[in-house]
Amino acid sequence: MGLALSGLASGFDWKSIVDQLIEVSRTPQKRMRAEKSQFASKTSALNEIKGLVTSLKSSLSGLGSDETVLKRSATFASSTTDWSASATKDTPVGQYVFELTQKATAAKLEGAAGVAGTGVPGGDTTSSLASLEVGRTLTAGTFTVNGEVVTIGSTANSLQSVLDDIQTALQLSDPTATATYDAVTDQIELSSASQIRLGAANDTSNFLQAMKLSTGINSGAVSSASALGAISLTNPISSANFSGAVSDGSFVLNGETITYTTGDSVESILNQINSSSAGVNASYDYGAGKFVLSNKTTGDVGIFVTNDTGGLATAMGLAVGSNFVSGSDAQFTINGGSTLTSRSNVLDETAHGITGLSITATTEDDPQTVTISGDSEATKSSLNDFISKYNAAQAAIEKYTKVDVNGDKVSAALLAGNRELADISRSTRRLLYENTDLTGSVKRLSDLGINFAGIENTISITDSAKLDAALADSAEDVISYFTDEDDGLITRMEEYLENLLSTSTTSPGSFKTQTDSMDRQSKGLDKQIEAFERAVGKPAFPVGEFLYRHGKGAVNISATGIVFGERLQAKIKQHFP
Repeated sequence: MGLALSGLASGFDWKSIVDQLIEVSRTPQKRMRAEKSQFASKTSALNEIKGLVTSLKSSLSGLGSDETVLKRSATFASSTTDWSASATKDTPVGQYVFELTQKATAAKLEGAAGVAGTGVPGGDTTSSLASLEVGRTLTAGTFTVNGEVVTIGSTANSLQSVLDDIQTALQLSDPTATATYDAVTDQIELSSASQIRLGAANDTSNFLQAMKLSTGINSGAVSSASALGAISLTNPISSANFSGAVSDGSFVLNGETITYTTGDSVESILNQINSSSAGVNASYDYGAGKFVLSNKTTGDVGIFVTNDTGGLATAMGLAVGSNFVSGSDAQFTINGGSTLTSRSNVLDETAHGITGLSITATTEDDPQTVTISGDSEATKSSLNDFISKYNAAQAAIEKYTKVDVNGDKVSAALLAGNRELADISRSTRRLLYENTDLTGSVKRLSDLGINFAGIENTISITDSAKLDAALADSAEDVISYFTDEDDGLITRMEEYLENLLSTSTTSPGSFKTQTDSMDRQSKGLDKQIEAFERAVGKPAFPVGEFLYRHGKGAVNISATGIVFGERLQAKIKQHFP
């Protein structure tokens, strides 16, 4: 009986026939692709478990350190205090009452006043405002005198013209009022029989500030708070309005050499001082017209300026006529004892002798009680992290290896039957559960109140009181259980996990061995798939050629379909059994 293809009344669909025959030949290839996909899924699952085991290994580092287990807390009796405290593992437990009787302050070296030249060069008030040496740029705008608005249109205005406008405003209340500049004192003088009120909230010019003018209460006479002359910080030293001569040179500040040229700006010199290791902050006080050096740290220590070769330190008033204001050491008592001193308001063991205790005091004559006690929170946090990482690794192994039986139906997870994973699960559990040869009160994890959940592989803190007692009364035994170099949990687990996770080519761990094996098998399948694809691409049995050579009688077409002849059937069966 011939092999028939129905559905064709006439003609012959050779492409469809050949495509179907080729697809039949791809059946082994499909099986290989499915197997390759299975390898990829298994490798992904193994890498997931490996990542969790790696995290478990990392969590061991937080267990058993002296700083963690023996940690001390420092707490104040007052919940509203702004004092702060810290303690180390070596700080003796107990209660301490601190009383600060004197705060520590920083020393200052205040330069002499009058280091700047006059604010009005040559006393000429008819020169433009731009020529004034008042240490700042005057801004155009308005300011108010007794309610009258005075306008400065530009710095091309002269000081005299502005004084005339001020005088006009004052004379509305007192025709005899005056506004003048005194070249001897380098100050502006305002006089009136009536009260003088200067400035308003909507002033836009800084003239009054630059001239150091402000209203005195019920005053009919107002003058500049000090001489108008000031140092320009942004100008070069040569044109900054120093009253003393300066040449290129240097000076020594607390042993640090500060060098300069007259082309440097004053601001750059201040920045050089502040960024040096001299330990001081340098600034210029516009109001007082003087430079000030302040120690960056508190305490009764000095500030020294020497070897002024170019005259700048002298011109700044820091070498001659300086006013040194001593800093103060902090003074305090502990538990009503004798007075102790500290360079700063941070009272550490160098000041009071209590190992590891540091107190930052902020208020004087306000006794503060601080209690030093054991702090088990850091240890509990590390233990909880370890427990979480251990449980996660065990749960992943269970997820990928379990076999469920429901009546006659058995379903197996992706890695069911994997002996290596089963061994990892058993071995890590045994490491936690087994007794050790340690001599202390803590010989296994259960002695810390940590146990397994029945027959499950997961663990938890089942007796928190037992853990608290061990940390409070047997801290050294806890440390020994974790860190003993021969029998400590960390030692045993790290060694096991290190071998397990090894990526060495000479002694690979279990994960590398398994994933490498799957990778090799997957690559082998790739080669087989490629070989099959090449064979399918050029079929061993050319149907078209056969029909061309043996067409007669090979295929018979009837009204009901196409019938293959016996010779064609034999060839098809030979190549596609």
